[in-house]
Amino acid sequence: MSSAAEQLTVLREILTEDFEVKDAGRRGGGNTALFEVTFIEGVSIPKDLTVIINFDDGKKLIWSDPKSLSYTSERIDTRFKGNLNVFVMRGKKVLRQIHKTFNQDTFAKKANTYSLRRILETVRKDGL
Repeated sequence: MSSAAEQLTVLREILTEDFEVKDAGRRGGGNTALFEVTFIEGVSIPKDLTVIINFDDGKKLIWSDPKSLSYTSERIDTRFKGNLNVFVMRGKKVLRQIHKTFNQDTFAKKANTYSLRRILETVRKDGL
């Protein structure tokens, strides 16, 4: 995985609204940063819901020395560019999960392709 800052940059490109996040830990054996969305422009996040996002770009985690981690750009499949993950949760129950895999073509067209507002609206509409 790339650094958390690089992952967040890609998320800001993919998601249509401006948003703010806080660190929500790590995923996938500690290689991928998770972010809890704390603010979405023009959207009220219900207090009982939590929105978690991440972008897993498939880069391998390597150790450069005992105190620091580095990332290599080597991937098993060079056509793979990453996975967008969005989780809308109530407590520990996942109400809605979005998982989108990006290849070279779809990654090139990633700008403003997903809306956090619409994802939350589907949860409300379904009465979850």
